[in-house]
Amino acid sequence: MAAQDRHSLSRLTTLTDGVFAIALTVLVLQIPVPRIADHDSARQLRAALARLEGQFVSYAATFVIIAAFWQQHRRVFRLTGRHDETVARLNSLFLLLIAFLPFPSALVGRYGSNAAAVVFFDLCVMAVALAFILLWLRLHRSGDFTDRLPSAYSRWILLRTVCVFLGLAVSAVVALFDADVGTYVWLGVFLMLFALNLLFRPVIRRADTTGEDTDG
Repeated sequence: MAAQDRHSLSRLTTLTDGVFAIALTVLVLQIPVPRIADHDSARQLRAALARLEGQFVSYAATFVIIAAFWQQHRRVFRLTGRHDETVARLNSLFLLLIAFLPFPSALVGRYGSNAAAVVFFDLCVMAVALAFILLWLRLHRSGDFTDRLPSAYSRWILLRTVCVFLGLAVSAVVALFDADVGTYVWLGVFLMLFALNLLFRPVIRRADTTGEDTDG
């Protein structure tokens, strides 16, 4: 049974890694190569690249967000001993939302000053965060986590995800009044995540060491 659990878990994480890899790759395909009248004109090319500033910013922000969710997922499932069908379904929902993120990223990159675009992006990321919280709660309540999961580490994972959810909710509300200011809230979310990492650094290191010992 233990071997079957490991095989099933391996298939789930392999699929997850593949979806994340595709989503991260598709992001850059949303940025078009600029067209200029004079192919030898550096001035025209610089101007064309400057007009893509919003798309570069949305690419970078969405890449960091998706990568952060992958890191969360990886950390959780390294300390998971098994999973049930409900976990598999919730993981599929989580992946569905992750795979969709390149679209709102492209939308807000092109229409960054449009409140509807910013709010739509925020809602999509909030949906991802909510799906991850549901996945985490199912794993936690069903006893699928191994005994090696420290309570402080568990709190850190949940706090990070809740922080993203609440931060993007604030961004969406602010964007209704000023779309540009709403996008600046994203920076505050990243800073809060960084602060949480510093606060829980000893716990993270201990749990990561435990996970490495188990993998080996």
